[in-house]
Amino acid sequence: MGIFDFFRGRRMNKTAVTAPPEKEQNHFLTNAEDFGFAKIELGITGKVRVDGIIAITEFQKQAESRNLSFRYSVMYVSLLEEGALTVPVVLNLGEKAYTLYFIYNEEDLLKYKDLLNQVGRTKYPNLIYFSAIPIYEGYEPKKIIEPFQLADLRVEKDAELSGEYAMWWKGADEQFSQSETCDLLKKLYDVFKGYETYLLGYLVRQIRIKEEQELTRMKLPETPVTFILHGPEEQKIVLEVSQEKGIRFFFPMKEVNKDYRNRFLKGVLVDFLSTRIYLEQHNAAQDEEQDPNSYDWFSFMARMIAQKEAEGESIEVIGGFNLQ
Repeated sequence: MGIFDFFRGRRMNKTAVTAPPEKEQNHFLTNAEDFGFAKIELGITGKVRVDGIIAITEFQKQAESRNLSFRYSVMYVSLLEEGALTVPVVLNLGEKAYTLYFIYNEEDLLKYKDLLNQVGRTKYPNLIYFSAIPIYEGYEPKKIIEPFQLADLRVEKDAELSGEYAMWWKGADEQFSQSETCDLLKKLYDVFKGYETYLLGYLVRQIRIKEEQELTRMKLPETPVTFILHGPEEQKIVLEVSQEKGIRFFFPMKEVNKDYRNRFLKGVLVDFLSTRIYLEQHNAAQDEEQDPNSYDWFSFMARMIAQKEAEGESIEVIGGFNLQ
């Protein structure tokens, strides 16, 4: 996938300068030199995807001149407790990690001021700005974190997977039946019940498997179908869909922790729930009852695991598989 594809998204929808800088400023102001970089004079195009590409090229040149390894990602999403923090560009030069943020107007500036408070919680804590306007003091920050949603995911058609994946795995002194993950999954299956074909259609549209304009029903396949999703923090999430077990997400066990897993599930739960409420408010007909069906499968599975754990059996993994 090309770099331009990465910049297309729900969050970075401004493609031109809302409030053009004064004519004498035709280059971005930047604090890059404060981080030890040579002077960067970056012309302002007003298009974040173009300015981002040019900035990446400049930093790559400086990495090469220092014989440092260089890696970048665009439209990078950090999954925090409050939701998704999306930034245009992140960079790794050697062992140091940087966030690049572009400021075109006052709204961007207010979000930048909030980003100053949030970026230290991410894997890219060194914040470099490129601003088309002066960095004034005295403004109240505007929240930059937004709810994590299905639209933050995208399908990776040619991705290769390896390692261990699961719906849940045991942490220290944690039982599945008493875990936050179990509670979130129960709520998800409650939301799916009666509206699963609509919610599958919504999911497919949001992650852009199909470019549907209208919300349409999709029958769940009898044979499981899997997709690989590009998730927050560049993690690969496995999506599996089937009539028997419904819509399921599997996480890389060694790459993410339970906080990531639960934050992910909270976000998709709220997204699916808001869609179900919309369907109910518009009197959408419920799905016909199917046998087998995912609600019954999960309810039975959860009861059996709770019984085993009550009897002292240790359950280590739910829905686990290993890819070599």
